[in-house]
Amino acid sequence: MKLCYGLLASGKQEQCDNLIQLLNVNGNQIVIQIDAKSEPLYQFLYNKYKDDKNIHFAQNRFDVYWGGITTTTATLNLMRETLSLDYDYFTMVSESCLPLYPDEEIKAFFERHKGTEFIDVRFDWTKRSRLHLDHSKPYTAWQRKHRNILAFRDVVCDTLFGWAIGKNKQFKSWKVPTTLLWYSITKDCLKYLVETIDNNHLVEKYQNTLIADEHIWAEVLYSSPYYDKLFIKGKRGGALLYCDWYTLNAPRLLTMKDYKKIYNPKYPCLYARKFDLKTEPEVVLKIYENRKNPDFKCKFE
Repeated sequence: MKLCYGLLASGKQEQCDNLIQLLNVNGNQIVIQIDAKSEPLYQFLYNKYKDDKNIHFAQNRFDVYWGGITTTTATLNLMRETLSLDYDYFTMVSESCLPLYPDEEIKAFFERHKGTEFIDVRFDWTKRSRLHLDHSKPYTAWQRKHRNILAFRDVVCDTLFGWAIGKNKQFKSWKVPTTLLWYSITKDCLKYLVETIDNNHLVEKYQNTLIADEHIWAEVLYSSPYYDKLFIKGKRGGALLYCDWYTLNAPRLLTMKDYKKIYNPKYPCLYARKFDLKTEPEVVLKIYENRKNPDFKCKFE
């Protein structure tokens, strides 16, 4: 079983470097896409890993801002860079993510479920405002801080007045497919996603939407041959990722209080987010230990 990781990085140098070291074992391939605003991080990582044959840096870099289409273009660029590599499963992560088990355990799980796609695809009508309303201007720092209030406002406005104020008329349906940016899929599925998005100019379609990366993959997968291969259909949990979505659009920072939930054997999770080594080091260091311990086993099939 051969794994490839796509790493979207924008800061947290030490945490990012630690994650690369955790993933860079047993021949795993890592493709790193670094935000154009994070030049010091790029220089540090490039100088440290430029001669490592298993670590690759995406040639094109983008100025990524939250909620904007550049997250989608940067991710697509990273995915295209992986197509020349040899692997079975591709997993998307950021420096705020962590693998929960030793590499051998994760590979054994994928081997048992070979051919299955681990990505959430579900429907949520409350997300239509992201697509229907005009979000052509980047969110300011204030707007991002208050994004949950703004999301509630947009849902109400779109529900009551969307017929009049909706700018993106191609997104009129209330049946809105959605997913997460963090997932594990086969190389064949990844290639299908990239080719379908490119051939149908879907990035242009989503140009003026909000958080397009949580919808563009879902749109393609829902009408694809890979939909029937999803691990779980129609709800969260299929991406093998533990994340506490305590509000509408924001994952909560995980602490040691979450440790037992993260490793709950009732829910198959191989990865988790969101972590911060500076503010909550205890849980991060504990998971580092688990990853490096060959006797630490998965408790689910």
